[in-house]
Amino acid sequence: MPNLYLPGASILLSLFLVILFFSRKRQKNKDTKIFQFMIVIQLLESIVETIIYYIAYTSNNMFFIIFLNNFVCSFYVLWVWLFYRYLFYIAYENKHKYKFKKLEKFEFVLNTIAIVIIFLSPINIMNENGVMYSYGMKPNVTYIICAIWFLCSIIVTLTNIKNLNNKKYIPLWTLLSLAGIIFAIRTIDPSIIIIPFALTFINLVMYFTIENPDVKMINELELAKNMAEKANRAKSDFLSSMSHEIRTPLNAIVGLSECIKNSDDIEEIHEDANDVVMASNNLLEIVNGILDISKIEADKMEIIESNYNPIEVFKELTTITETRIGEKEIDLRCNFAEDLPNTLYGDKGKLKQIITNMLSNAVKYTEKGHIDFNVNCINEKDKCKLQIIISDTGKGIKPEQMDKIFNKFERAEEDKNSTIEGTGLGLAITKSLVEMMGGKILVHSTYGQGSKFTVFLEQKYSKVEEKAKVVKDEKISYSDKKVLIVDDNKLNIKVASKVLSEFEFNIDSADSGFSAIEKIENNEHYDIIFMDIMMPKLSGVETLKKLKEIDNFNTPIVALTADAMEGKSTKYIEVGFNDYLSKPINKQELKRVLNKCLNGNIEIEEESTPKEDPHIHRVIPITDEDIEMLNKKLTEDLARVKKQEKKDN
Repeated sequence: MPNLYLPGASILLSLFLVILFFSRKRQKNKDTKIFQFMIVIQLLESIVETIIYYIAYTSNNMFFIIFLNNFVCSFYVLWVWLFYRYLFYIAYENKHKYKFKKLEKFEFVLNTIAIVIIFLSPINIMNENGVMYSYGMKPNVTYIICAIWFLCSIIVTLTNIKNLNNKKYIPLWTLLSLAGIIFAIRTIDPSIIIIPFALTFINLVMYFTIENPDVKMINELELAKNMAEKANRAKSDFLSSMSHEIRTPLNAIVGLSECIKNSDDIEEIHEDANDVVMASNNLLEIVNGILDISKIEADKMEIIESNYNPIEVFKELTTITETRIGEKEIDLRCNFAEDLPNTLYGDKGKLKQIITNMLSNAVKYTEKGHIDFNVNCINEKDKCKLQIIISDTGKGIKPEQMDKIFNKFERAEEDKNSTIEGTGLGLAITKSLVEMMGGKILVHSTYGQGSKFTVFLEQKYSKVEEKAKVVKDEKISYSDKKVLIVDDNKLNIKVASKVLSEFEFNIDSADSGFSAIEKIENNEHYDIIFMDIMMPKLSGVETLKKLKEIDNFNTPIVALTADAMEGKSTKYIEVGFNDYLSKPINKQELKRVLNKCLNGNIEIEEESTPKEDPHIHRVIPITDEDIEMLNKKLTEDLARVKKQEKKDN
């Protein structure tokens, strides 16, 4: 029975595929589920069809042949339908999942009806000279149903024509190719039983085109390993960078503090103390940079808008930059547009931070020459489009490093700039803030000649004139007030006591929440309490809740904490604190808190506020047309300035 060689080979190959597939771990996704049914159905089809031909060649028992033909026809229908389902799934993998399930159920019902019709339909079997073929309603229904699903497969494939290069479509192209080969072979020699083997071969091709479970798991493990190694390297680089940057100001603070301790020269002590303050501010700037990046990545950074005078802001930043330049041979040249409005409405703090970072960067990487600080604007009905340009004659940036300068913890030519302080966070923060405010930042640089950073921002135009801020220098005395400082760290208590002593408070302290509660229960009276948050055993929040439970207790409690993330002030006020102060204590903020809690005044300074909610964040992005207009106007303004300089000379 030589004609049974191919069906027998089909059984062996199908069995091999079934064992191979089910013996390995695999991904439980839709295509593998479909494939597992296809290989099982094809194994059963190969076995049943081989049995049919064996019976036909040996006993020619027509009852069994007709009965088993029902299963063969049903297997063909199910296999072609599953093949269509497979193509449908890869075409619409994650789209319309709900409709996908409903359609699948409908198709299953249709197939069930078709199989019932197949079982009930008549069939005629012809077996002559070793060639067996069938005709009648049963095979006709089978051919029609299979043709419908095959046509659906073609349609689904063509609707997703953009992804025809997907390797998962290889089985379809294989099937189309084999259809022609099968037709040719059956025409030449009808006794060759090739269809079961052809379908098994399609399954074999599919096995190597679906997501290989082993390879996918290995790739996922490799990806996870690479990500873990990258994260570990980033952590090591970060710790190394932070160790250097934090130790530098700490070294100055510790060393100069020892000098102050051992010195009797008042002038020298004052000089060293000023250096300690400067080093402390540098350290605080590093910590704030890390916090800013954390806030940005945690999506906790907020845009808080208010009225401000842009000219005052730019002049203030000029003064600060001149101080930072110090003894360097750098000329700071400023040019602010004459038509800058007196009052703008936006986030002044973040605007200052953006410009400060760019100016600081220019000072760091410029040894001599000049730094240009130019501001241009276009005023429209309700908005002012700012163009801020910081250019320098510094080291410049190599073209291959341009893409890295806005990355966290990365600095251009870090090996050559190891003597320059910085964490590599400034420009990363700047870019994030600019984009958060709806603006754009551009950089142009020529290595060895200098760099130019351009920021485009849009601020609202305010017709309300900002009132001049009243700075009161007179000494504020609270000699009739008693304050309680609650902190588990004695050094923190000492620092807070020193700061508060300037206001002539009667100061008391407690080193735990329990001690503070005990003092209140012993009828100690305080006008205000400063409460640390992170205390062992009983936190500041828990202490607050217990104090609120004491009868007739109404002393204002201020959260005094190093937890300085943006949004924390709102959180602590919501849980019951009267106000919030971050460590280290800012004296202006302290004055505001004291004025609010002890005098009942919310503001120290007179400042006009717009009718709009100052916490509403409405950003209108800068467009390319805006950039083009600003560049044109800046060119005109610079030409006018140069013309005026020539006249003056």
